[in-house]
Amino acid sequence: MTERSTLLHDVKVTRRSDFGHGYFELFLDAPELARVMGAGQFLNIRVRNELFPLLRRPFSSFDLLKDARGKPVGVSILGHVVGQGTRMLAGMNPGDHLHLNGPLGHPFEAPENPDTRIIMVGGGIGLAPFLHTVRQWTGRDMALLAGGRSQRDLAFMKRFANTGASILMASEDGSVGVKGRVTVLLEAELKALKGRPAMVLTCGPWAMMEAVARICGAGGTACYASLESVMACGYGVCNGCVARVKDDSEGGFRYAKTCVEGTVMDCAKLVW
Repeated sequence: MTERSTLLHDVKVTRRSDFGHGYFELFLDAPELARVMGAGQFLNIRVRNELFPLLRRPFSSFDLLKDARGKPVGVSILGHVVGQGTRMLAGMNPGDHLHLNGPLGHPFEAPENPDTRIIMVGGGIGLAPFLHTVRQWTGRDMALLAGGRSQRDLAFMKRFANTGASILMASEDGSVGVKGRVTVLLEAELKALKGRPAMVLTCGPWAMMEAVARICGAGGTACYASLESVMACGYGVCNGCVARVKDDSEGGFRYAKTCVEGTVMDCAKLVW
């Protein structure tokens, strides 16, 4: 398979699921992608074959789709309607086609120690990378901590059922799970480890990821964030998706391109 064939794809929508409250999932017939896509990588999607909307939209792979024999046949994306582009995607029907680039970015890397507990912390649509992660790392000890303002932000959580990961939820209004922020669950989870090795993966609102990074940093727990960013190209050309990372320069940081150096980055190296 050539590099070009792994990056440029015209794929068919095979199914759409609507979860309510603006959340939807598109299932894509993309066997080439399914064979090479890693958890945490993303797709840059052209919403339709016209000049508007001009910019592509980045989406994490939500689920890795396999047939009855376990053969990879496609991927799905999880979306939330926030503007015209996502509204168009939410209106896609079986048989419609999408042009996309991918897989892009660096995937999550599983810890070498098989006894490491993997704790995934996500907020709202930021939970998107973690279903693929659970599928890819089957057999590992994993916990998913899901947070949102209310149960509306977690309308799609039924998709995580029967994945093998322990699932805990928190909502700020108490409508689902524990009342409060998801970081309360993280603090309790880390405390219960009692010295056992752990690795935390996080994705979601910046303030949430910053709080997760601070908690992990205080306890010396490895923490990696999948950064969400608007981007035009996905290849490191447009410079529209930069994040500040620490370095030895006079200013103490440099700008890293999320699409090529991330989207997964070490939280200890980010300037929050």
